[in-house]
Amino acid sequence: MPDSEKPFSYFSSRQKLLKLAASGYLVLLVVSHWQLPQHYVWVIAAFFSIVMNFTYLTEAVNARRFVTTETLVATNLIILSVAGVFVSPLFVIAAIFGHGLWDLAKHFGRGIPFFFWYTCSCFIVDAVYSAALLVYLLKGTA
Repeated sequence: MPDSEKPFSYFSSRQKLLKLAASGYLVLLVVSHWQLPQHYVWVIAAFFSIVMNFTYLTEAVNARRFVTTETLVATNLIILSVAGVFVSPLFVIAAIFGHGLWDLAKHFGRGIPFFFWYTCSCFIVDAVYSAALLVYLLKGTA
């Protein structure tokens, strides 16, 4: 069994809940962008970017391992997300894509080990979402 599939402290017994939460996250992401007015795009993106940083941090805190690393990564991505609302949308796009890169880094032993199915799925979502936001920004519809 690869390290990324070994059980850990918090989410190992809660994988069904994690899958449900991840699915709910995707549904809310799509519905919020579809239903809310256009001028909320960057606030919505920042909100979802901030929320997604707490999965690995929660695992690190509960496992009492990699807390400093996960805190530093999460803090930097959260700061970028907030800057995306107040400075430039490019910052929130970078934060979302950066989180996807952090998902990939999990496969190379960086930070708290996590489930392969989760990190791969999260990378795909982050890459597609950040690309869609970049296209949206470049088209000038924001």
